This record gives sequence, structure tokens and C-alpha cells, in this order.
Amino acid sequence: MLKIKCLLRMTMLLSLVCTMLASCDREPCYKNDGKQVTWNTWDVWAGHHSIVVDADPSTFEDLGDGYARDGQQAFLEGNIIKGADGKTFKCLEKPYAVDSYHVFHCDTMMTSADPKSFKVHGQYLTEDKKDYYWCGKPIHVVDKKTFVIIGDKDDEKTQWAKDKLNAYYMGKQPVSLADYNSFHQIGDINDLHCSGCYAADKYRVYFEDHVVEGADPETFTEVIWYVGQDKHRVYDKWKATDIKDYKQLSQIGGFYSDGLHIYTKDFEVFEDADPLTFRQLEGSTWYVDKDHVWWLEKQVKEADAATIQLVHMYKYFNGSTLPSPERYAKDKSHVFFDDSIIPGADPESFEVIQFVEGGPSTAFDKNRIYSGENSNDLKKYLKDKYSRKR
Repeated sequence: MLKIKCLLRMTMLLSLVCTMLASCDREPCYKNDGKQVTWNTWDVWAGHHSIVVDADPSTFEDLGDGYARDGQQAFLEGNIIKGADGKTFKCLEKPYAVDSYHVFHCDTMMTSADPKSFKVHGQYLTEDKKDYYWCGKPIHVVDKKTFVIIGDKDDEKTQWAKDKLNAYYMGKQPVSLADYNSFHQIGDINDLHCSGCYAADKYRVYFEDHVVEGADPETFTEVIWYVGQDKHRVYDKWKATDIKDYKQLSQIGGFYSDGLHIYTKDFEVFEDADPLTFRQLEGSTWYVDKDHVWWLEKQVKEADAATIQLVHMYKYFNGSTLPSPERYAKDKSHVFFDDSIIPGADPESFEVIQFVEGGPSTAFDKNRIYSGENSNDLKKYLKDKYSRKR
């Protein structure tokens, strides 16, 4: 019995070793047989895949990390890097590379960067003699001597930087800075409720490349993504609103209510909506109060608030239903697609059915088809349904 257990363990060990060795062939790599260069990949679904690289095998050189070159061109994962000079091309820390004339971020040319003075500080932050760059894009730094990143230069969540003159939100234009020493990002970038788009110094609050006019830096917080609050009011991005306290709001789908008014997602008063009866139809894009119907923020004046309802899509293949992704609704007189009436559609017999899993749905009534195909499944369904009614 002991010998059998030992043999089993040896078999499992050999199997593991073989698997590890086989996995080496599964790493993406270049292969050069002297006649042709290929880029080879592997995935669990498609297995091995190989593409021919438009390279000269006699001068081809694998540079690692998917980069390569020959006497004329450079390559990344088998594809030609446009504009790159193969003779002088070299890799820096991934994803950066240079030749005598250009700097590259992955396979994209950083047109304003200087290859002779280019330095890599990490995966995201780089610089040359003129500027700093974030993810390959220029930050447009005015004073390099006082420039610092707010946070970790190797964290993709880092979004702010500063010099003595400006605040920089990565990818946006600089905004004039009021106080260098006290400037900081608002909120924890690891908090799911924090967008990281707000920052402040002791005089101002900033949203990306805007100053949040009138905001109080000492009490300002971000309550949800792109929504700020201080002791005075609520802010939509950088714009002040008339709402005093976000905590007094309740959310109704894409709208807000304070009991007195309904507000849009931009915190503007939603005209004509009755706050006491305003509601969302089953988590959809349709809304109703005692007198009105809306699709998103568009009022559907022809719709009857008392009888409006969603048209649910029926899944023929498994017998389940769910709100139709085509956003159909109907009342006693009409069928609607988004905010428009479907001319001639019969509300009583209108249906939306998906006959095949993963296939398109078919919208129809007893008279005609409005979208989808007149399939055999539909014909059988209509024959069975209406023959039973006779």
C-alpha cells in the first residue's frame, strides 16, 4: 500500500513538472527560423496562434517584453511600430522605448518628447528636458524645479501634481494654483465613492482643470463621484447648485428628490414633476407621476400616466421575462419605443419575444412585425396563440 502511495505521488510530481515545462511554450514569444519570423501566442480557448512578422530574419533581434527590431523597423507583439527606426531602436522600462529621433509609449509615438534627454521614473511618470509626461501624454509643466506628483508616481490612480504656479490634473490643462504648500487631493483614491477629481489648498477647491467657485476648502468633501459638499451647498463637478445638503436628497433612478422638488442628475429642478407621486417604472428609463410620463428627461405628452406600463421581453426558450432592452412601454392607446409612438401598434396584443438565446428579439402585434424577423418560431407561436382563441 505504501509503494502504491509513493508511486501516485511520483506520478503527480512528474505531471506537475511536465505541466510547468509545457507552460513555457505558452508564453508569447518571437520565433526566427532564419527564413521567417513569427509572433506566437496561446490562450485557453483558441490554443496556439501565430502571425508572420514583416521582418528581415537575418537582422532580426528580440528585445524582450514583446519588442523587437530588424535593420529597418521596430515591432511590438509582431506589429510594426510606425515611424520607428530599427537601427537605433531600443527598449527602456516597459512600456517605453526610443530611437534616435522619437520616444514611444507602447507603439504610439510621443511626438513632443526628446529622446536624448528622456528619462523613465516609473510605469506612468516620465520626463525630458522640457516637460513631464503621464502615461505618455505631456503634463505641460511650467516650473520643473518645483514640480511634484501628489501621491505615488507608480499608481494609475494618481491624478494630481503641482508646481509653484499651477495645479495639474493629469490629461487636462493646468489651472492657476493659490497656495503651493497646502495643496492636496480631496478624498482617498482607494475609496469607491471618490473620483479623485477634487483637490484643494487653503484658499481654493479644484475640480480637474476648474476652480470650484465659492467652495470652502476647509469643509469641502466629495460625497459621491463628481458631487461635492461644503458647509454652504452641493456642487455638481465645479458648479454650485441651489441644494444645501446632499444628505437630505433621496435618489429615484437618475433623479433626486428633497420632498419639495424633483432634480435631474445635474441637480436642476425637473419642471412639471410632482415630488409626491414621481416614481421610476421597474428600474427602467421610464418615469411617471400622477399626470405625466417621461422617458429619461423627455416628457412623452401622448402617454397616459394612469395606464403606462413596461413591455417585458419574454424569453421563448426558457419561459422567463425581463424588462425589454429596447425600452418599449405601452398605455391603453399606444405603444412607445423610447419617447416615440410606434404608429399603428396595438397595445393589447403587442409583445417582445426572444426566440433563441443570445439572438435578437422580435417586436410584433397581431397585425405586423415592427422589429426582428418573421421566423418559423414566430409563425408557430402566433399560430398556437391565436388558434387557441378561436
